[in-house]
Amino acid sequence: MNISKTQFKKYTKCHRYYPLDQIYLKKLDSEIGDYEEDDIIDILSSMFDFETGDELFKVDAQTEAMLDFYKDVEREAIIQANKTFDGHFEYKESTKDQMKFSFTDEKGHTYYSYLDGYFENENEAIVIEVKATTTSKFRKMGYTEKKEFFSLFIDDDGVLKIRNNFEDSEKLLSSYEKLFDRYNEVGKYVFDIAIERYIIENSDKRAENKNYKYYLAVLNNKYVFDGKYDNGNAIYNQINGENLICFIDLTEVTSQYLPEIEKNRQKIVRYIEECKLTPYKMVPDCRVKKTDECHYFPVCWKRLKESGSILETIGKKEFIDEDKNKYSLEKMINLEYYSLGDVPYTWLKDDNKLIQRDCFDRNCEYIDERKILLGLDELRYPIYHLDFEGFPGPLPRFFGENPYSQSLFQFSLHIEKKPGECDFIKDRYSFLAKDFNDCREELVKELIRLIDLTNGGSVLVYNKSYEYTRISELSKIFPKYEKELQKINDSIFDLMDIVKSRSSLYQALGFDERESKRVNYYHNGLHGSYSIKKVLPLFSNLSYKDLVIANGTEAIVAYSRFKVLDREKIEELRQELITYCSQDTWSMVVVLAGIRKKCGV
Repeated sequence: MNISKTQFKKYTKCHRYYPLDQIYLKKLDSEIGDYEEDDIIDILSSMFDFETGDELFKVDAQTEAMLDFYKDVEREAIIQANKTFDGHFEYKESTKDQMKFSFTDEKGHTYYSYLDGYFENENEAIVIEVKATTTSKFRKMGYTEKKEFFSLFIDDDGVLKIRNNFEDSEKLLSSYEKLFDRYNEVGKYVFDIAIERYIIENSDKRAENKNYKYYLAVLNNKYVFDGKYDNGNAIYNQINGENLICFIDLTEVTSQYLPEIEKNRQKIVRYIEECKLTPYKMVPDCRVKKTDECHYFPVCWKRLKESGSILETIGKKEFIDEDKNKYSLEKMINLEYYSLGDVPYTWLKDDNKLIQRDCFDRNCEYIDERKILLGLDELRYPIYHLDFEGFPGPLPRFFGENPYSQSLFQFSLHIEKKPGECDFIKDRYSFLAKDFNDCREELVKELIRLIDLTNGGSVLVYNKSYEYTRISELSKIFPKYEKELQKINDSIFDLMDIVKSRSSLYQALGFDERESKRVNYYHNGLHGSYSIKKVLPLFSNLSYKDLVIANGTEAIVAYSRFKVLDREKIEELRQELITYCSQDTWSMVVVLAGIRKKCGV
């Protein structure tokens, strides 16, 4: 069997991944030990729609749309590698054209890996693995003492290296050990390149006599683009001593990792030979409620995808019994507590879990009118319902941006002059880029023109950190508008604070800490989430389902296509983007009216 580096990582997750993969790929032709055809059909029903044949797994549309932008990161990394290491690395756009290493084990399984960057001479070989992440998480590894930060990594002219004698510090040693945790935000990259090294050094027997170096190439979070272009292409020169790309030396770490990788390979061989879907428990590899949740989680844990699942628990996913023993979400599931109603009532120690449980048991809603009314009193009219859309490109596109800056391209605004006095069409305003070029200053000027706070008012957003941060960034990039932008930020109010709560707001209004943390509103229809798309159906028949662009990810995908489409196609997408973003701001108008109505005002 041929096993790529990616498959190596997947098959080592748990004993079920390989047989489930065989069912997924071969369907009814699968040969899974102890499983009858009816069992396999049941599993397939979690993978495919039997009427249409469509896959039921979620497709990461944003990742697919960003692939070309990630390739740009690889290209820039290879350009910088030639400068940093004085070598001759070649950028290959197609993976199949890259340098490939492979070897076959004693069972006849072949393991292979393609390399993003490779250079060798008589004495050494340099391996570059490019990841479209940033140095931020690496720079944060370490500890703070007496306001001084001690980093595990030191920057040696654009190459991050592990500090010498880190073993002398217990705290740095603890940080270092995280590099060997495949699920740590840094450790997952180390695991990846360690597999690559394992394959290379089992493929190339010269590795015993040649000095191999292994580097991770990532984006420098300290890099600020100066906006220089040549024939339409961004020029990422070194700025204030910072390069766009940093390299992280993982040679020593991956060397220590090799015995563990060998154990993982043996595990894969065993899983392939057994190929059984034996009983299972919730394990860290399931990655429940994480961004990297296992691809087959909906198959193994179908019950947890049902309404009222324990996964919907509000707040911290932790439970405490009468003897003060703590139970993680994973442990609860392994004890077969699958539903909110399965959890012993006495194990719910905070008000919000108790409120949620009461709503679940009695199929009712909870509302704290007093808190909501006092929150509503903080609003000043006119209310400017505001929503932004931004493009998180890995490479900075315009002046003043860092890697992954949320480059704004759109906003929507609904202006509510008095309570309930707002028309969907007449009081709607919007701005949207005409193409893929820099429109930020135009956006700023239009925002300032439309939000007239001369006589007061509130700028209402939903989950304010996004809008507040974007406006702060724009005020630094365009300092001549700083005063006006700061005034907008000073007037921002978060609608979620009224629907859900915010401790700091309600403590300032005279509530004690416990009352301030208690949610203002709950309904089973929220399913534990306060996203605007969960809240809206509780106050309206409005839906995003009928929209061509129905969520933020689809908006990013649509805008990314501005780069390649002609003017006519762009205009079609612009209309769909305006419709979507307008629905976001109108949703706030509707929810505000609905929550007011529930409180009798």
